[in-house]
Amino acid sequence: MSVPDEQTNIAFKWLSEYSSALLSGDPQAVASTFVPGGWLRDVLTFTWDNRSLEGREKISSYLTDRLQRTQISHITLSKDPYFHPSYLPTGTGLDGDLEAGFVFETPVAYGKGYMRLVPDKDGEWKALIVSMVLADFKGHEEMPGRENFEDVAQNRSWGEMETDRRARIESNPHAVIIGGGQTGLHVAARFKQMGIPALIIERRQRIGDNWRCRYDSLALHTIREQHQLLYQPHPSTWPIFTPRDKVADMLESYAVNQDLVVWTSSSIVGRPTYSQETKVWTLIVNHAGKQVEMHPVHVVLATGTPGDPYTPTLENRDCFTGIAIHATQYMNPKIFLGKDVIVVGAGNSSIDICQDLATNGAKSVTMVQRSSTCVVSREHVAQGLSSIWQQGVPVEVGDFKFASTPFGFSKKMMINRVQESWAEETELHDKLRMGGLKINMGPEGQGQFLLVFERGGGMDKGGADLIASGDIKVKQGVAPKSFGEKSLIFEDESELPADAVIFATGYINIRETNKKLFGADIIDQTSHVWGLDDEGELRGSYRPSGHPGLWYATGDFYNSRFQSKQLVRDDT
Repeated sequence: MSVPDEQTNIAFKWLSEYSSALLSGDPQAVASTFVPGGWLRDVLTFTWDNRSLEGREKISSYLTDRLQRTQISHITLSKDPYFHPSYLPTGTGLDGDLEAGFVFETPVAYGKGYMRLVPDKDGEWKALIVSMVLADFKGHEEMPGRENFEDVAQNRSWGEMETDRRARIESNPHAVIIGGGQTGLHVAARFKQMGIPALIIERRQRIGDNWRCRYDSLALHTIREQHQLLYQPHPSTWPIFTPRDKVADMLESYAVNQDLVVWTSSSIVGRPTYSQETKVWTLIVNHAGKQVEMHPVHVVLATGTPGDPYTPTLENRDCFTGIAIHATQYMNPKIFLGKDVIVVGAGNSSIDICQDLATNGAKSVTMVQRSSTCVVSREHVAQGLSSIWQQGVPVEVGDFKFASTPFGFSKKMMINRVQESWAEETELHDKLRMGGLKINMGPEGQGQFLLVFERGGGMDKGGADLIASGDIKVKQGVAPKSFGEKSLIFEDESELPADAVIFATGYINIRETNKKLFGADIIDQTSHVWGLDDEGELRGSYRPSGHPGLWYATGDFYNSRFQSKQLVRDDT
């Protein structure tokens, strides 16, 4: 029998104290196992929602009444080697902290936990972070997905089995997922493995067309380890930053490989209605020119994190003789060769488009930045992501560790190290300032990584050099007011020549977009979507929306890959 190492002894001792406190039903005893400013993150364990509590008082108050009702039991250290107790690596700013995983049960479910421990002022190990995530409902566990179809084929071919399965789902889907991007596909794949009949409704002709219609030079800014697909890792030869067309093709093949039931070139007709008596929806779907009525129990809105494109209304648009489009309509620089182009906005799309134009023959390129922008280098972001989603480590390990760290905690840590963050990007920021761009590290110093979940920001992959050299000019601190015949006029009455104006001005909220589909009477009952609430939890998505049977699914590959399982809560 091997002798437990030092880290295991520390984790075991703390977990024993934590377990005893949980089993005693004493909220204050549980809170005492945390440092005074510790965090508890709860994902569906003590309530049917996501919650993050900071400090012993809030943790104790939250667990009052919930603790005895939940009946946590069978708490043990995880046997997963990736969650073996270990000290966090040096050079991360977390030297001396210890992390480990654990498992637990409730009467109805199995759960996974994460602890991050630090020594308090007396040298006693206490929890800085504890996360408890409901993983599987007993009797409704996720299928492993490795069955031999011959064991259940009953002398039928794979094609016959698939035809029968698809027909059953198409005739009576339990869930209808609107939107066939990566989010809708992840939700559908998760539902399939959970035994939930789900149908995807996608208005475009092919899966992946939501990416094919974007600008040619687009590539994902996250590393390949972070944007893997659920159940389907990338090949070892996959590029670090996946190009647009490769994203589109991988999504199309994913739908085939995961045997998802998808109706393309299909859309909702009229207004969906919900019956409070029967608890089902009535939807009319135009599929291949035929109107089909269906009655799902749940509808998942996976129509994208942003809503429809937003273009500001400027005076004298009709007198402008040039091209005026939103960034979503920009494809490539060919038609802008030799032209004066103004790009309004200073986020990711603006930087990408300006760089594309400036290096491919536009006469002049001017970026309009009204206020300031949080800009970081793609290399800096990649370094941060690779510390979470590590090469050669299963993606679910990174997902769980990332999900186990409350955004509120991360935000405080980033604010505390804002000076260090500025220093890390000195070279980049100096180039941007040289060209006239005004920059920040987030309104509170939280940095671009967390700002993505709140507002958005910019990421540089070479545009800073063009800004510093003047190949991309910057018009800063003033907004456009009106068009001239061949110009754009600003609120300070200044004027710039323009053969084309591209509005990289973002999008309206997903709720407003979906009012066109569901009507204000339904959507107004739902919560705000995206951004962080007072506890640092993502608003609206993968949580009860406020309307029964209606769910929002938003975010990037991580969000839908990990949080899609939370949508299964109402199907147990």
